Amino acid sequence: MSTVLTSEIRKVTTLKFWWALALPPVFVGIGATAISSAVGKGMSDITGSEMNEVVLAGLFVALGAATLFGSVFSAINAGTEFRHDTITTSFLSARGRDRVIGAKVLVTALFALGYGLVVSILTILCMLAFTAGDFTLNGDVFGYIAAGLFVVVMWSLIGSGLGLLFGSPTWPSIAIVAWFPVGELVVLGILSGLGLVGFWQIAPGSLTLSTVVAWNLDDGNGLAEWPWAPIGLALWAALIVVAGWLRTRERDIS
Repeated sequence: MSTVLTSEIRKVTTLKFWWALALPPVFVGIGATAISSAVGKGMSDITGSEMNEVVLAGLFVALGAATLFGSVFSAINAGTEFRHDTITTSFLSARGRDRVIGAKVLVTALFALGYGLVVSILTILCMLAFTAGDFTLNGDVFGYIAAGLFVVVMWSLIGSGLGLLFGSPTWPSIAIVAWFPVGELVVLGILSGLGLVGFWQIAPGSLTLSTVVAWNLDDGNGLAEWPWAPIGLALWAALIVVAGWLRTRERDIS
C-alpha cells in the first residue's frame, strides 16, 4: 500500500494545479483578514467593544475559500487520470482498483487538509499582525479552526467522490463552484417556494455552516445542531465517495 500512496503523492506533486489552486485561498484569507481586522480594530477604538467577533469574519471567509478550492482540487485530482487515460496503467500496476482508489482519496484529502492548515496559520498570523496583537487567541478560535479543517476534509471527500463518479475533472469542478456559493441557495429557495422547507437543515452547504459556527451559538437560528451537523456532512461525504468508488470499480477503462 505504501508504494501506491507514494505513487499518488508523486502524481500530485508533478502537476502544477495543486499549488495553483492553493494560492487563491491564501490571498483571499489575507485580504479578508486585513479588512475584518481593520473594521474590528476601528470599532474597538471607537466603541470599546470586543473586536474578536468582527475579526473572526476574516477567518470564516478564509476557511470557506480553503474548503471551496480544496474540493475543486480533489475533484480535478480524482478525475484527471480518466481524461488522460492513465488510470488503466495505475490499476494494472497496483494489481487492483480498490488500492488505487483508496490511496487517491486519502492522498487528495491530506493535500486538501494541508490547504486548510496553511490558510488557517497564515490567517491567524495576519490577524495578530493587523490588530497589533489586540486579537485574542482563545479556545473559541481554535474550535472554529478545528471545525473548519474537518469541513475542508469532508468537502475534499465530496470532490474526490464526484471526480470518481463522473470520471472527469470538468463537470465535478463546475458543479462544486456552482453549488457552493449560490447553487444551494437557489435550489433551497425553489424548494421553499414549493413548501418543502425541511431541506435547509440537511443540505451540504447548510451543514457546513452549521458545523463551523453552530456549536458556539446559543441560538442556532434554524441551523442544524451539534453533533448532527458534522455527522450529516460526514454522511454526505461518505455517500458520494462510496458512489464514486463503486462506479470506478465497474467502469470500463479499456
